[in-house]
Amino acid sequence: MKQLIFMIIAVILAIAATVLAFIFIVPDKRRERLNGFCKFLHDLCNFKFLVVEKILQALYIFSTAFVILFGVLQLFNVQENWVGGHTWMGGIGLLYIILGPIIVRLTYEMMMMVILLVKNVIAINHKLADQSGDGNNDVFAVPDVQELKAAARQRKQQAKESQPAYEPQQSVQETPVRPAARFCPNCGAQLENGVCPRCGAPTQEQ
Repeated sequence: MKQLIFMIIAVILAIAATVLAFIFIVPDKRRERLNGFCKFLHDLCNFKFLVVEKILQALYIFSTAFVILFGVLQLFNVQENWVGGHTWMGGIGLLYIILGPIIVRLTYEMMMMVILLVKNVIAINHKLADQSGDGNNDVFAVPDVQELKAAARQRKQQAKESQPAYEPQQSVQETPVRPAARFCPNCGAQLENGVCPRCGAPTQEQ
């Protein structure tokens, strides 16, 4: 009976804590006014980071160390078999030392691939939220491919509009400079090839 009462009290307190968290901690607009620990709770409740990643890293190191050390200890293990003889367990120990870390590594890499995929989805959704100005996007929502293409086209168009328009310079055609006309000092007629066509008087250049 007492155990049931404690369970009911715990349920009521948990409901109250959940309501208070959704009012004072979970909303994004309240994050800037929170202190360090409350900001940590805000990020934890909104899945801004994944705790399972660190847990898997610790379990991977522990599992690798365990299989190697267990294999080393098996090198010194001799057990009595069913016929009354003794069997050296070093062969099994060598298998643990060689194959154990490989199997552990492959297992945890497969689990980490799923976690990295989720992290990439979260990162993409955060970028989309920053571009759209909407801070309430679901971090686990699958990004819309059409929305990503539209955002990319919009950024490309904005970059194109921000560039100054290129105006080709008009080529200036140079007008050939004609030599100045010269005249005969005797009769005043215009010289042709340095000779006066009227009076035939030679010029000083000839």
